[in-house]
Amino acid sequence: MFSTTSRVASRARQAGTQRARAVSGRAPFLALVLALLVGTGLFAPPASAAAGYTLTASGTSTTTAGVARTLTVLYQRDGAPVANAAVALQRYSNGSWVGDRTVTTGSTGKATASVKPSATTKYRFKTTQATSATLTVTVVPGSWSFAGSGAGHGVGMSQYGAYEMARTGSTASDILRYYYPGATVSTANNPWTSVDVQVLGRTSDPVATTLSLSAGSWRLLDGAGAQLATGTSARKISIARTTAGLTAKITENGTVRQTIGALPALHLEWTGTDYWAGTAGTVTVSGAQGTYRHGRLRVTDLNARPNVVNQVVINDEYLYGIEEMPALWGTSAYGGAAALEAQAIVARNYAILDKVEGLKASCDCHLYDDTSSQNYTGWTREGGEAGEAWRAAVDATRQDDASTVTVVRNASGGIAETPYFASSGSGGGFSGTAGNQDAFGTAPQSHLAHVADPYSAQAPGNPNTSWTGTLTQATAKSIFGLGWVKSVAVTERYSSGQVKTMRAVAPNGATRTLTDTAEGWRTALGFQGSWVDTVTATR
Repeated sequence: MFSTTSRVASRARQAGTQRARAVSGRAPFLALVLALLVGTGLFAPPASAAAGYTLTASGTSTTTAGVARTLTVLYQRDGAPVANAAVALQRYSNGSWVGDRTVTTGSTGKATASVKPSATTKYRFKTTQATSATLTVTVVPGSWSFAGSGAGHGVGMSQYGAYEMARTGSTASDILRYYYPGATVSTANNPWTSVDVQVLGRTSDPVATTLSLSAGSWRLLDGAGAQLATGTSARKISIARTTAGLTAKITENGTVRQTIGALPALHLEWTGTDYWAGTAGTVTVSGAQGTYRHGRLRVTDLNARPNVVNQVVINDEYLYGIEEMPALWGTSAYGGAAALEAQAIVARNYAILDKVEGLKASCDCHLYDDTSSQNYTGWTREGGEAGEAWRAAVDATRQDDASTVTVVRNASGGIAETPYFASSGSGGGFSGTAGNQDAFGTAPQSHLAHVADPYSAQAPGNPNTSWTGTLTQATAKSIFGLGWVKSVAVTERYSSGQVKTMRAVAPNGATRTLTDTAEGWRTALGFQGSWVDTVTATR
């Protein structure tokens, strides 16, 4: 017989044995559930028995090759910083994590590491107690190399093409009819009218200028023609602008000889011109690109600075000063006189149309002296190397005995628009000149249609047969409006071979496709032309 105490103890032992068996029976099932949770990432056990440690990583996710980025780690235990701890930075390479370097945490538990990956790389921080999440540093190209050819907007006459045609026997009329298909080379009356060409006065130009004469005499007049001062080449005229108008100081050997009060306008005339007979001289305007043998200078107050225009007759004085094609091409050694004649004719057309339009408010002029209109350097061109060949070409397009000049007329018989440029190129199997609608987005004109242009590439000495342009990551971001650009490609071209449509892709897959005029792309990309053949990412 057992005592009560013994029976109680026995039942307790039996109950304990049963509980142990029950727990033992559930163990495989609990282990399976735990393994599944860990596998799905919903539950991560501590890295070691020392619970409460965490590594939190952060840093820039995108960069370009060779540009350093900073990764930051925060080491904590139960929310408190772990100071003076060694933390390993690891990178993923060839299927496994490898050590990159070791950093030491500061008093706040933070440490940083500067990385400069050459390709997209994964990083993490690790200690024996914890491992951070993975950071991916995506590397995108720092720039793209564009292989292209040609130079300029591409509409109308190619200057190098004209040179090659002239060398191989074409006349000026042949050249013009080829590059302006359907246009007529004809004549117009020569009215001996003048044009005003701005030589100084842009907002980037100096706020004061000095006029000096190489020889002969000069006289300074007010806007009504009254003489204010006169002098020879020994005296210079310094002109400044005040809120009250223009002021002038006449100096000789550094000494002020005369001061002229504020006036709204001044005119300078000198000997050897149509305005005043006598010894010929050339005028230099400090800050201007040319020197001036012909006409007279008109100075007004515009854009908070002296605005200087050279008033010259279109058909000789102005055209003699146009510097748009090498004058040497007109010499017998080069054999391109017909190209210079073609250039003189299209430059005349350009000037006539601007004269008809009237003075521009932005410059109080008909024409600028740079490629905003036509490059005009006056006597610098006319009296420069092979200047006589250029003057001969201009004179060949004038019929003084009949008081006519050679012009290009459009299909309606009017003075044709005659844009011109340096050299056409090729891209993606297409080549040649551009239709004006493709280059400028303007209404199509039949004489400004695309034509094949094998002559540009054949012209000797043409430096535009191939070039390389660089599109930076910063410019690509700006053009396409993306945070980062991973790839750039030309997806469509005009019949000339110039860029029409480009596509950019961001690291996250966002795509931006843009279409623009050929000239719009040339300006946006900053290249000499928009004939682009290949685009290659560079690091």
